[in-house]
Amino acid sequence: MMKLKVIPAILILMFIAMGCASPSALTSDEVTHVAGVVVDSESFDRIANAEIRFMNDGITVNTESNGTFTARDISVGTQNVSIEAEGYDTIEKSVEIVDGGTRLQLALER
Repeated sequence: MMKLKVIPAILILMFIAMGCASPSALTSDEVTHVAGVVVDSESFDRIANAEIRFMNDGITVNTESNGTFTARDISVGTQNVSIEAEGYDTIEKSVEIVDGGTRLQLALER
């Protein structure tokens, strides 16, 4: 008889604990921003109009005239990224995106 009273009490405590937990602890859908620069691998000149594709999220951004970019709503965790620009080889790589924002320097080769 004691066991029957304990089970509902445990379930109630679990629901209360879940309600008190932070929203980020209950979901794996955390997103953040990624900022960075795309450069030439030899000269380190910044590359304008490079396309950065965050393949896991389906988000594409282009670099500004100074080679910088900002992407918003990028999922936290390992992200597959494709970078391409006219006159350069396209590269694909995995990068680790952390909560609170990530900064990247991406180098392209000719």
